[in-house]
Amino acid sequence: MSTNGKKNHRSGGKYCGSHTTIIDAAEIPVDAVVGLPEVHKISLGFIKAGLPSVNGSRRVKIVDIDGGVFLSVRGNTTHQEVTICTHDGHKTKFAIAVASRNAGINISFGKH
Repeated sequence: MSTNGKKNHRSGGKYCGSHTTIIDAAEIPVDAVVGLPEVHKISLGFIKAGLPSVNGSRRVKIVDIDGGVFLSVRGNTTHQEVTICTHDGHKTKFAIAVASRNAGINISFGKH
């Protein structure tokens, strides 16, 4: 993994696509799975910024998709979607949930 010398940037290795910026709230769940051998690709989505404050309440919604896991991550005033391609969705979701909960990020499971 490369951070390009900057916090909140990810590229190379399992990261794909031209978008390399990651919001603070998404760093924890994504960094928790990047080292898993089951995970073969991570695609960071665009960031929506300037949203109304949620008073620091970060949350991640974890959703099963064909071939992977989809994350909808809400920071205090930002939102980002992340797609994780994996061969073992259950193990990947578990790692995301544990890391997020340990960091004080609210988690939920749902439909896309």
